[in-house]
Amino acid sequence: MSHSSRRRGPRVKPDPEDNTSMPDSGTVNFGIRTAPPAPSSYGGSTSYIPPDQAFYHHRSDAPTPSERITEPEPLLRELRMRPNAAAESPTNVPTDGSFFQTSFQDIGKKLKACNDTLGELQQLGVDHDVPLPELVLVGDQSAGKSSLMSGLANLDLPRSEGTCTRCPLHIRVSRSHDPSCRVSLRKAYSYQPPPSGRISEGDVTDRDPFFPWRKLPSSATHEFKTMIDYSEIEDVLRWAQIAILNDDKSHELFVPGSGALAVNIPIDRAAEAVAAKFSPNIVALEIKGPELPDLSFYDMPGIFQNPADASDDYLVSVVRNLSKEYIQHPSAIIMCSMPMNSDAENSSTFGLIRRLGALNRTIGVLTKADLIPEGGNHEQWLAIMRGQAHIAGLGYFITSRPQGKDLDELKKWEELVFVDHSLERWPATFHGFSERCGVEKLKAFLSEKLGQEFAKSLPHIKQKLRQRLTDIVEQLEKLPELPDNVELEVQTSVMEFGELTRTQLKPSEFSKHFVPLPDNFRDCLLDMKPKFTLRDSSDIPVVDISDDESDAGSVAPAINPHTPSKRRTMAPPITPSKRVRMEQTPAGTPSRSLQPEDSRASIANSPAPRRQLFPAPFTPFSGVGRGFRTLRQVRDEIKSKTRAGVPDIITEEVYNDMCREAIEPWSGPMKAFLDHVMSLLDDMLDQALAKSFASLNKRLIFRECRKILTEYLNDRRRETAGALDLVYRLETYGLFTVNQEAFRRYQKDEQILLTRYRHQMRMQAAGYGDGRAPVPWESLTEEKRVLDEKRRENELTKLGPDSFERELEVVAYVRGYYRLAALRFADAVALHITNGMIPHIQRNLPFHLDRKLGIAGADAKSVYERLMEEDSDTAARRGTLRGEREKFVRALDSIEELERGAGSSTLSEEENDDDDMVDVPLMSGALPAEEI
Repeated sequence: MSHSSRRRGPRVKPDPEDNTSMPDSGTVNFGIRTAPPAPSSYGGSTSYIPPDQAFYHHRSDAPTPSERITEPEPLLRELRMRPNAAAESPTNVPTDGSFFQTSFQDIGKKLKACNDTLGELQQLGVDHDVPLPELVLVGDQSAGKSSLMSGLANLDLPRSEGTCTRCPLHIRVSRSHDPSCRVSLRKAYSYQPPPSGRISEGDVTDRDPFFPWRKLPSSATHEFKTMIDYSEIEDVLRWAQIAILNDDKSHELFVPGSGALAVNIPIDRAAEAVAAKFSPNIVALEIKGPELPDLSFYDMPGIFQNPADASDDYLVSVVRNLSKEYIQHPSAIIMCSMPMNSDAENSSTFGLIRRLGALNRTIGVLTKADLIPEGGNHEQWLAIMRGQAHIAGLGYFITSRPQGKDLDELKKWEELVFVDHSLERWPATFHGFSERCGVEKLKAFLSEKLGQEFAKSLPHIKQKLRQRLTDIVEQLEKLPELPDNVELEVQTSVMEFGELTRTQLKPSEFSKHFVPLPDNFRDCLLDMKPKFTLRDSSDIPVVDISDDESDAGSVAPAINPHTPSKRRTMAPPITPSKRVRMEQTPAGTPSRSLQPEDSRASIANSPAPRRQLFPAPFTPFSGVGRGFRTLRQVRDEIKSKTRAGVPDIITEEVYNDMCREAIEPWSGPMKAFLDHVMSLLDDMLDQALAKSFASLNKRLIFRECRKILTEYLNDRRRETAGALDLVYRLETYGLFTVNQEAFRRYQKDEQILLTRYRHQMRMQAAGYGDGRAPVPWESLTEEKRVLDEKRRENELTKLGPDSFERELEVVAYVRGYYRLAALRFADAVALHITNGMIPHIQRNLPFHLDRKLGIAGADAKSVYERLMEEDSDTAARRGTLRGEREKFVRALDSIEELERGAGSSTLSEEENDDDDMVDVPLMSGALPAEEI
């Protein structure tokens, strides 16, 4: 910058509410002056604080002469009158009503209130649902992290070698009048090593960062041990880590004092025999005490480069990925530990933070100050403290925590080194940074920083808390509370169920679901009638009747090898389009079409017609009845049952046996019919029950009613099945009918049908047929029927008498009786269901339910209490949701109390005693907040 272009006017340091961006990389261009953020009480007046850290210091000196690249500007000091609250400049008020931009213009004046509220929220456990500011301590191995964490927690935490370094340790510190300590294990991963046990670096990937630990569908927390004596912490934490590393064993085996392994095996030997070397699962330590801060700490395993065993090279990536995951938490304040007895350039952790872009929320902590080399070149550490190297967004602190000293001794030690400067080996060049030396200064800084971060995120936290509370309230509304008048609620529900049952089972209502079922059952029985093959080897070809929808089908032309060639060419092929359908007769005969059965004379290129399946639930019976008998088999059966000495007499046994055999398959459709009806009833009544007991569906009474309903329907099913079985056994016992008129009509219809098609088969075999199916008999007029009979009589002179005439009469008899019996059986089954079972359920179910519940007895009060019990899962769920609701209500109350307190005053009592004139240091190059 040239001399002429340099700005001459003084610049006023901005107010704390001025939001200045923070660099997140490790490089800063010091040739450009940036506005420092809000002042802080941490940092000596003699030390240089770079622009990205100056906001932590009340007074920041100008850059040192060695770093200036332009002519220095004068350092001015501005005098301001302290404004009254009423006279404050207006600021933008956030839409969610947060006080952050209005009342906390100087957040440092309300740090304690903010941190107290943050501690309350952490103690309530809302950080599991809403991200809260947290501390994450990372660093390389042997960087002094454990001793630093002990100082921050104000506890003698274990510092033995190997303790709590093989898995993340989460320490939650909170204030309480009753001191206690609780250790738990949080498991979100399971250990699944390969069968060979060999793990390579290539197994650890971005998708599998902790191999061979695999992510579980949900995490689980296991209580490990609760104690009062802090001296037990070290052993308990070491055993907890051993339990974490032995994922294949129950954690209870490792509990000190009670676990079988912890009692019988020395801890050092147990630590050497663990299944895994590191784990992403967490050992959680919750400490409560009267003088403890409310903070949350994560102590991560130290990053390393060279494991002792080459087979453990993969662990380098696993441990690095662990730190990486926590560094990426947006609400985390990262503390990067760097020991002063090693070069800063050796810190792998700092390089990782830089690559992840998290430097803007990183605090560098230079540990082991007592081990700094004597008489060496300390320029690298001085450059770091001046902000000239390894720049961290939140600056650096120096600590010294030698081994072998307790908390009080360590506190005195740091005062001796950093305040009194009584340690000779501590170089005088660091005395100017005394305000950033010691754990106590670091804790005070963290308290301020956590308060600032909490205030910034408070609007978002408040919104998230309200959203979670709304969700929980909605879930609780789905788990209704016990009604005020239990008896009235139960009786009302039972009565409503009774009314719904009676209404839905009325014939007009139930028939909406039931109507097609009896008709389909009847048609199924009729279509299952016995189907006889009308061809015989003596006729060539043999054709049987297929009842897809009728007894016959389109007939393919037959070629008689004994017929002259002229006649063989006369019959054209029959295609499916030429099939003729028969309309249903008034007697209930279903529509029919004529189609061929297996025929040796069928045209090879004619596709076989596809049979139409019965509708559900009768589909499985679509093929029943096919291939019942051939005409020759009927002849053989007649012959075998003819009595000796009584020729030409067909015995009753022939008719009876064939009819019984044809009727026998009816049990299948009958059972399917009943099962389908019961399924309909179950669905309808279940819906009625759910509607009637909607307000009690999480109570025992609902499950009891469902159980009673199921048992009642099963009883009705057994009763009805018994009655239908009796009807079925009557039908299969033997032939019987007094409805002779209907029987003769059906027998005649079958005789005409069989005779005409038998005649057609013979004509085709003789080579006279034209391949066309006969016109349905029902569609012919009386005149055409006479002509058809005369035509067949004339053609019989060519064919001669049919040798199977007697057999056709037997077939017509069997099929006619089958039709009569099927219609009779269909009526009987439907009658038992519609006029028997359903009215019985409609009348009796409501009273049966009332009686089974026992609410009308002498002991009705205890019955009501029992019926109002909840299932254990629902009760546990309600209890959990109530606890969550209470937690979030208290959290929001805590925030609102903070807001009310913030709105009353922006000054503490101590500040009111100060002079009305305040000096605000101005730094060269700062932008003016307001000019006087």
